Amino acid sequence: MGLETDLTLLMLDLKERCVDNKVAKSVRRSGWKLPSDMDLCFFVDGSTRGNLGEASIRGVFRDSWGKILCLFSFYIGVDDSISVEVFAIHRACQLVALNQTILYRKITIFNDSNSAVSRINGEDFGNFKLIGLIQDIRQFQVSMVNIAFKHTPREANSLEQSCKKWF
Repeated sequence: MGLETDLTLLMLDLKERCVDNKVAKSVRRSGWKLPSDMDLCFFVDGSTRGNLGEASIRGVFRDSWGKILCLFSFYIGVDDSISVEVFAIHRACQLVALNQTILYRKITIFNDSNSAVSRINGEDFGNFKLIGLIQDIRQFQVSMVNIAFKHTPREANSLEQSCKKWF
């Protein structure tokens, strides 16, 4: 198969798994709305098999029209659930920092782990191994005036949830 065929199959699979399924349709009922004009949203998530188990992170970056600008997915080894969520937020910050053209826009990074988001927003560091990552994220936040980290219900993070088995 050629590259064009591979991309077509990938888009069809993405549509079937992430747009047309029941979980993705639940976003309409969750109260989540597209960001304001010129704003960008990054939905990130981490998952583990057990609280200490095989772990992966993933994220979807969207504009105010709902258009997907970037997808990422990585296997990160064995880790605990909170660390994995923080790794996902950190990776989103790294990807945003790489694109200088979007740094002037308002960007919100959503995650469905209230514990991870509260640690990023300064309530505490959690376990010791996260201090470096959290400091990197906070430094990135200081360098960008228009970035926020917010908790979102799992249902509003539906594209992430519907793609969980896909990645």
